[in-house]
Amino acid sequence: MTEGDGIRLERLTALPDRGAALAGLEEIFFASTTRTEFASDSDRAAFLATWTGWYVAEAPRDIWLAVAGDGQVAGYLTGCKDSAGSPELARRIPKYEVFADRFAAYPAHFHINVRPSWREHGLGRRLVDRFAEDCRADGLPGVHLVTAAFARNVEFYQRAGFTDACQRGPLLFLGRRLDT
Repeated sequence: MTEGDGIRLERLTALPDRGAALAGLEEIFFASTTRTEFASDSDRAAFLATWTGWYVAEAPRDIWLAVAGDGQVAGYLTGCKDSAGSPELARRIPKYEVFADRFAAYPAHFHINVRPSWREHGLGRRLVDRFAEDCRADGLPGVHLVTAAFARNVEFYQRAGFTDACQRGPLLFLGRRLDT
């Protein structure tokens, strides 16, 4: 997958139809999550809000979308450039504070999902690298993510330069330096 493949990376705030972009993000979110059953539509909406609501409301400039030539959202990255300075996320996201002692060295974090039909084509790596470039331009020393210690995505992140690892219980912190 290359720049000439018809996929462009855009900030949510740069897209003319933000509603359609967020609908695409929601579709990919639910195609990617392991949770498939909800007691009600409001329970489903609350789950989505837990994992994406703060980013949409407070950091829309740090949401990157991979948009295909036909306008379909093929993947997204929701980011936060100040993990320590975002106490609302600690209230929303379970176990957010588990790695708070690592936030000074790796202040930015992200969540990423790619539409199943677009996986294994380098799109996730492009989104991660774009967010990392944006963080580097802002002078941030590092970026991190948290995943399950034995998740299948660990190798992907390690190949993308996330080599500083710290496991606590079932959770794995992976950090990538940006100031080197």
